[in-house]
Amino acid sequence: MITFLLFAIIIPGFYVLWLLESRQIRDLHISDKNDRKIPFLLAGVSSVIGAFLLFILGAAKPVTVIGAAYAINVVGVALLTQVWKVSIHTALFSAIATISVILFGIHLWWLYLFLIPLAWSRIHRKRHTIWQAVAGSLIAFVLTAATFWFFGYL
Repeated sequence: MITFLLFAIIIPGFYVLWLLESRQIRDLHISDKNDRKIPFLLAGVSSVIGAFLLFILGAAKPVTVIGAAYAINVVGVALLTQVWKVSIHTALFSAIATISVILFGIHLWWLYLFLIPLAWSRIHRKRHTIWQAVAGSLIAFVLTAATFWFFGYL
């Protein structure tokens, strides 16, 4: 689990904090689409390395698949956001809800309801349009479900 945290969150997170501190980006959310390329590339490469290490180190299958799903989502959203800014917030929560439903059961379907206030907050704060919030949710749902299907969960 430390491997996942290091490569999926800590390395990309410290890089974004460094960019913020050195004034290479304007805000922690990297709101400007043009500023997202390098941080997202680093996050994608780092998360792929982390997922590969989970596999090599023989982590438990659910942990390995979560790492792979995270890496695939980061790469997918990073590629999409190069042409169209989608909501990372709704994408991340959609992936978490999908993982919860797949691993722990359909009775957790209600977690998806939290996407409504999350999307509303992103739209209300003028960070995204409704379609950018929906796109983030949908791409993460599809990529996460496809990853778990590939590994034999569905």
